[in-house]
Amino acid sequence: MNATAEHIIECESDVFTQNLNRLPYEFAHNLAGSSLFELSRLVELAERVATRNTPHLPGGDVYFNDGLVEAGEKPVRPDLPRIAAADFIRQIETKQAWIILKHIEREAGYREVLETCILDILELSGKDLLKKIKWFEAILFITSPNRVTEYHLDREVSWILQIQGDKEIHLFDRADKDIVPDAELETYWTADNRAARYKPEFESRAIIYNMRPGSGVHIPINSPHWLRNKNNISVTLNVNFQFHDQDWANLYKANYYLRRAGLTPNAPGVNPTADRLKSMAFTAVQRAKQTVKGRPPIPAEAREQNRRIAELAAQR
Repeated sequence: MNATAEHIIECESDVFTQNLNRLPYEFAHNLAGSSLFELSRLVELAERVATRNTPHLPGGDVYFNDGLVEAGEKPVRPDLPRIAAADFIRQIETKQAWIILKHIEREAGYREVLETCILDILELSGKDLLKKIKWFEAILFITSPNRVTEYHLDREVSWILQIQGDKEIHLFDRADKDIVPDAELETYWTADNRAARYKPEFESRAIIYNMRPGSGVHIPINSPHWLRNKNNISVTLNVNFQFHDQDWANLYKANYYLRRAGLTPNAPGVNPTADRLKSMAFTAVQRAKQTVKGRPPIPAEAREQNRRIAELAAQR
């Protein structure tokens, strides 16, 4: 597959638009077999991502761990240099490794993949969506045979594209308060990004998708999920974006502090007027803090990516 192909994502327009960031759905893509995602290329990619002088995250843009885990566990990152991720990929078949390479769109070839996927998303959903987006990202997951990825939540609106190997994803309804209590969500958004707790008694409520090369699944924000790799090496691309803070994060943060003050705030969506006021107030506070610290709300790399995507979307 040519990384600059006109389209990558294929989905029925009605399914895509009606369920966008509401419900999971399956789609197809044409990245399976791309030379960009061969293991030898991914070793080189991991070396570049691990040695960035200006990573997006203070701890670097590589994460990995090794060892068998279950859905409800929270594995600990090993105390190894980030560059060790490349060695983990070289040994991926014999290890029990889970490797994440973040913001791979900063690398040649992978940037074009992200941009094409985002253009497909905008074409299916409508270009007005672009105004609501803070930044875009492409993440790569490389996992050993039979490895489990623990139960967790994501802050991003995601599309995961299975490129090599088979795996299953167990997705849960974010509206089910037995599974996703409001207080747990508020803690996740504010204080602990590992706050989601797996509740095995509700496993029967999971929607299970069996993923294979060429298939993909959309994951709305706040939809808990865990994954189990089949008896094969798995390579999965996550294409995602974050909304501007006031749309999601700051509303949960406001409720978190209200709850700590002894109040019982309404869940998002119960009172849209109150939602707007809480979100606007918390957003104003956050922006004031960023101004005092001299920190831009959107990194320079993300602003440039947004500009490029806007230009490309106008041309399509």
